[in-house]
Amino acid sequence: MAVFPYIVSGQMLDGAEHTAQLKLHGSETFEFKYTASTDEEFVEALQGFLTEHNFTDWSAYLMDGNVILQYDNYTSAEYVIASITIATGLTLTSQVSTDCPQQPKFKLKCGVIGFGICNIEKAQEFFKEDISFASFNPSTDIDSIPEFPVCWPAFAGTSQYQSDHCLYLRQMYCKDPVHPAINEWEVYIEDNVLVLPGMFAGQSPKWRDGAVLSAYLKGVTYRTKDGTQKPLYPAVEYCSQFFGGKGYLPSMAEQVEYFRNVTYGLAGVTRDKADAINRSLYAIGGDAIACNRSYLTSGRYSSIHAWSVSGNGYLDGRAFFGASLCAPLARIELPVDR
Repeated sequence: MAVFPYIVSGQMLDGAEHTAQLKLHGSETFEFKYTASTDEEFVEALQGFLTEHNFTDWSAYLMDGNVILQYDNYTSAEYVIASITIATGLTLTSQVSTDCPQQPKFKLKCGVIGFGICNIEKAQEFFKEDISFASFNPSTDIDSIPEFPVCWPAFAGTSQYQSDHCLYLRQMYCKDPVHPAINEWEVYIEDNVLVLPGMFAGQSPKWRDGAVLSAYLKGVTYRTKDGTQKPLYPAVEYCSQFFGGKGYLPSMAEQVEYFRNVTYGLAGVTRDKADAINRSLYAIGGDAIACNRSYLTSGRYSSIHAWSVSGNGYLDGRAFFGASLCAPLARIELPVDR
């Protein structure tokens, strides 16, 4: 996604003067005075406010009967901060909040709800190293299994980045918590493997169907400053170009289904000696699927974020559409002669 659009509502269209307050992308709070009898007049006043206060990364326009206030420079995770854009006297509703189902976290093999491992070999390769990132190397003492996997040096209490905060895990998984063995950490890592969505908590089958999820997002557009329409979810549009228009962005379950067995991308593994998928793609001259690359899915972590399978073997719930590679899928029906 290159933009972040809001639908504006609550404007008073009675020809009298009204005042709202707007704080846009962390700015100070400004008064917005407007007088309007139609949405067209309101949009003109709103665009005038943006120009007056030099909000060059913002635009206002009408689309499909809605007033849109749009941030035109949406390239990072700034909108995870709830207080960054606020309106008083008007209501801002994220246009990104489509009807596509959202699932913020999933169940792991050990029973914890969190960010699971989707390729165990790649995850063991990655998490064996000392990682400074606090999600994988706790900065405070833990008393439960974290939602993210913990790297081996943190688990063992030998990290160069943190003091020892993982005694709880060693007491759970190690015969001798003072002298942990790496094979005991590997058992812990295996406990962080994802339980595929749709297999617990009564989740709907549509969570497993990338074609259904892609249909929710296909055709949603935004307007650029030159007036052209562009897809809000370009990854979905990209995938739909393949297989005679039947291509789709896979669900997380579908993505994990094949990604979990991919070995190409592990240290020293060549395509012709890798997993069955890559050996087949290699034989027909197709592009590789590598476990050290991130692949986007059609599953939604939130209205803002998409799920992806990470190039480090675990799930990432903070990726944006367009921020990862896409591997389009399609279903084909083979004739059965009985």
